[in-house]
Order: sequence, then C-alpha cells, then structure tokens
Amino acid sequence: MDMDAYKLPSLDEIFRNRLSKKYYNSEEFLEFVKDKEERYELIGGKIVMMASPSMDHQDIAGYIYSELRSYLKGKPCKPFIAPLDVFLFEKNKNKNKCRNVYQPDVFVVCDKDKLSQRGINGAPDFIVEVVSPSNSEYDYYYKCILYMNFGVKEYWIIDPVTKSILVYINGESVSTYRYTFNDKVKAGIFEDFEIDFNELQI
Repeated sequence: MDMDAYKLPSLDEIFRNRLSKKYYNSEEFLEFVKDKEERYELIGGKIVMMASPSMDHQDIAGYIYSELRSYLKGKPCKPFIAPLDVFLFEKNKNKNKCRNVYQPDVFVVCDKDKLSQRGINGAPDFIVEVVSPSNSEYDYYYKCILYMNFGVKEYWIIDPVTKSILVYINGESVSTYRYTFNDKVKAGIFEDFEIDFNELQI
C-alpha cells in the first residue's frame, strides 16, 4: 500500500478548454436520455455514452454491493448499484440546472434526505467505480475531481485489467492509497468494513 496527498484543481480548471462548446444541464440531459436504451452520464455539461460492462466488471461491482448490503443491514446508510442517477450540484442550487449526473457502479448514501425515486440528490458518502478501458479517463480524472469537490468522503477506483485499487480519502487534503487484488482493503468511512479482493478469484 502506498499513500500520497495533494490538492485537487478547481472545477473551472479541469473543464476549461477540454469539453465541447455546447453544455447541457440535467433537465436537458434527462430529456435526451428518456427514450434511449444505452446508458449515458452528464459530465461537466457533456453527454457521455457509457460502455457496456465486462463480465469481470459486473462480478466486482456485484460482489462489493453484496458485501456492503450485508454490512449495512440495520444501519442508517444505504448501498446502491448502477444504474441509478446521482445529481451533483452546489448547495442552494437548482438540481434541474446542474451539469453533472452520474451513475456510479456502487455507492453508499447516509443522508436519507438525498434519496428520491428519480435518483440521489447530492453527493454519496462512498463511491466505487470499476474502470472500463474506453472511459478510464473519466473515472481517474473528471469524476475523481468532481466527487472530491462535491463532498464524496471516499472513492475507490478498481481496474480489473491491472488488478489494482486506488482509494481516495477526502479531507483537508486528498489522501490516496494504492492496493492490488492480493490485498484486503478497508473502507475509511466505516469502522470495520473491508473487501478481500482475493475472494474474487479474477
């Protein structure tokens, strides 16, 4: 396990000159996707189609969700698995005008006020993304920075190809920890929850 700490760039810095000139808000995005069979996310105002998950991707996400569901039974926090929209927006801002709507692979919400039938209104406490080769930049860069800026407490990026796990812990600075599929990885926001990646046998 390795650890680093660094300061993340601002939202303006990561999106300046990187995305198309046309930006969409969440209201426009939901209108765009309502009749679509494919899955999409809204990332910084840009509509991005999501790749179909691999078998390993689904195996990992399902395993972590199952472990979280068992651990959190009877506790105030609630686990979810994709597809379910998460709307990220600043406090006192209109959710319908936000520019970030994601479908994290697995996530946990501890504030029941954020739950609605349409999705999650605000940042989850804990997010796990399983990397697909076609969209790894979004998981490692755009989503990571946005998750940290919007208040996600802990973020795991799991790569089935390299069999690696990158853990971000959000605080006064962002600490990162690196693991492999030979490790047991403990969640920082929970007292005694860990994932034994050896159990996956991938």
